[in-house]
Amino acid sequence: MTPVRVSLMLVGCWVIPFFISFLPIMQSWNTIGIESFIEQRKLNSSRNSTCVFMVNQPYALVCSAVAFYVPLVLMVLAYQRIYVTAMGHARRIGSLHRAGSAPTSTYPNNDQHGSSRIKNETKAAKTLAVIMGCFCLCWAPFFVTNVVDPFINYSVPWQMWTAWLWLGYINSGLNPFLYAFLNRAFRRAFLMILCCGDERYARQGGFSPSRQCSESVNGTSISLRLSFLQSRRYSDNSNRFLSCELESQESAIAS
Repeated sequence: MTPVRVSLMLVGCWVIPFFISFLPIMQSWNTIGIESFIEQRKLNSSRNSTCVFMVNQPYALVCSAVAFYVPLVLMVLAYQRIYVTAMGHARRIGSLHRAGSAPTSTYPNNDQHGSSRIKNETKAAKTLAVIMGCFCLCWAPFFVTNVVDPFINYSVPWQMWTAWLWLGYINSGLNPFLYAFLNRAFRRAFLMILCCGDERYARQGGFSPSRQCSESVNGTSISLRLSFLQSRRYSDNSNRFLSCELESQESAIAS
């Protein structure tokens, strides 16, 4: 995650909504073929100041897919990969402990750090599940209704539309609190921003340059994992494995 990638992601967060919301609506593409429904809705409206916003079937499908359903699928796939990775680390560390390739007293810090890393990965997966769950629960009713309404002659009452729309807005209001309460790094960043960069909250976290390079990678020590592989007579594979581990650790420290 580099500054360039973050910048591109932020630009995408504004460009994509521009092309699926602002541009089509300003060009009235969303009203093609449903002009009669819109006029009828305006006549039935008891308030002259009411903004009648309706979309046709193609626009409802495309907009909902780009804004909700496709991101939802990507989020589910990302969460599944994170969960599988975390569980794989846990099983790998457990197998190393059961193998007994090195006395536990030789690597006490590594064992403790390995257990701590499992807890951190599990907590990160749970945090992502909570955030994704809130996103789905808050926005699913609106986008389901947005797709269904054009196919049932726009019979969904406006009270339901208002309720689903505000439920989605509530999700945006919940996100800062969810990130702040569920993630220590975000909580520290928020405190630094709100407290004008107070140095008390600028504590160093994650990987530290003062740590020994051989301490841990993915929850276990390189030396322990290498000795485990060598005990299984996989010397060539272990060398490649060690090289990959060192590269991953260097990238983690750099990030």
